[in-house]
Amino acid sequence: MSTNDEMDRITGYVLGTMEADARDAFEAEMLRDAGLRARVDRLAGQMSALDDTALPEAVPEGLWAQIETRLGATPQLGRVTPFPPAAARRRGGFVGRQAALMAASLIVAAAVGYFAGGQGTGLGPRDPVVIAVLVNEADGSPGAIVEAFGDDSVNIVSLENFVVPEGKVLEVWTLPDADTGPVSLGQLPQAQRATLSGPNLPLPDAGQLYEITLEDAPASPTGRPTGPILVKGFARVPVL
Repeated sequence: MSTNDEMDRITGYVLGTMEADARDAFEAEMLRDAGLRARVDRLAGQMSALDDTALPEAVPEGLWAQIETRLGATPQLGRVTPFPPAAARRRGGFVGRQAALMAASLIVAAAVGYFAGGQGTGLGPRDPVVIAVLVNEADGSPGAIVEAFGDDSVNIVSLENFVVPEGKVLEVWTLPDADTGPVSLGQLPQAQRATLSGPNLPLPDAGQLYEITLEDAPASPTGRPTGPILVKGFARVPVL
C-alpha cells in the first residue's frame, strides 16, 4: 500500500467518514499493528492541536453542494462522491470543518492539476517532499499552495490576494507534531510567490497541517498563531 493510500485510510478514520464495516476492520487492524495505531493518534493530535488555534465555526450552508458541483465539472475525475455530510457531522463541528477542508483540498489539488513545481525539470533534491493546497474554510476556495522541501525551506504560491492592513503580516505555520505544536515558517508582507527558510524541523510528512494567519507585524508576539486563520490544508506526498 502506498503512503498516500494509507494516509487516506487514516484520515478517513480520524474524520469519522468510514463506513461501519470498514471502520470495524480498521480498528481490528490497529489492535494488531501498533505502528498504525501510533500514526492514527499522531494525526488526531495534529488536527486537534492546530484546530485549537481557531474559533469554532459551523460548516457553511451549501458547502457540500458546491463540492459536488466542482467534482461533477472536473473531467479527469469524473463523478466522485464526497465525504457524506451526516458522517462528517455526527462527531461535531470540528469534524465537519476538517472533513470539508480535506474534501475541498483534494478536489482543488486534482482539479488544478498541480503536482510538484520541479516535476520533469530534473531538479532532484529540490523536488518537494510534500505539497499542501491551503483553502478557505468558509467557501472551500484555494488560497495558497505550499511546497515543503527537505532543507526546511518552503515555496509559497499565493492564489488569493489576501488583504493585509497596515501593521499586519501574513504568517505561515506548520504542525510537525502535537508535542511541538504550531511552528512559524516565516512572514510575508503581502500575497505573493516566495521562498521561506524555516527552523530546523523533521522531514515534512503526509497529513501535516499548514496554515496562513494574519498577525501583528513583524510577527506573532507569542510564537503561536494568534490572528485569524486565512487558509489551511493538509500535506500530500507528490507522485514524481
